[in-house]
Amino acid sequence: MLSKAKDFEPLSISTPANLAMLEIYISMVKSLSEALKKVLATIYELLTADASKDLPVLSMTIELLCSIPGIGLITAVTILAEIGDFPAFSKPDKLVAYFGIDPSVKQSGQFEGTQNKMSKRGSRLLRRVLFTTALANVRKKRNGKEHNPVLYDFYRKKCVSKVKKVALGAVMHKLVFIIFAVLRDRKPFELRTSEEHAKTLNKKAS
Repeated sequence: MLSKAKDFEPLSISTPANLAMLEIYISMVKSLSEALKKVLATIYELLTADASKDLPVLSMTIELLCSIPGIGLITAVTILAEIGDFPAFSKPDKLVAYFGIDPSVKQSGQFEGTQNKMSKRGSRLLRRVLFTTALANVRKKRNGKEHNPVLYDFYRKKCVSKVKKVALGAVMHKLVFIIFAVLRDRKPFELRTSEEHAKTLNKKAS
């Protein structure tokens, strides 16, 4: 990394102090990367161990969460660790409140106004991972395809009449409902449009 950084030397002020700070920052990045590798290795070890009877259930739950676009191993583990006892959340609105993304002011239609802020009364860490997951769902991959075409389209339509911050909040809200459904039904995420989802509900009702 240091050799690569030196390629940009003409664009910077090359002084011994700057080079020393650059080496320190690179060393910090390397240390954090190694620490992250150790954490991931430990998580994998725990998930594949046979010692605990609870681990197969835990491993399956993490796989279910990882089926949702934008959610990887670290995010899934973080969500489970922060949520704790999922059966305590009897309906998705309670999980929304726990994430702290419910509106601070009650009004008709959530996230309808530009001044309607999130309550932020729940877990800050959960909101952070949900925010990054929402960003992944409204962006495209390197090959130009959307991570989640349904939420991508939903976000773009919201941006027509709402500011981006409010539109992203609406995506976060939908993601919590998806997380709730996956954990409740114990089934992997399936990409469905709102029309397809409505048809499924009608079939179950009949």
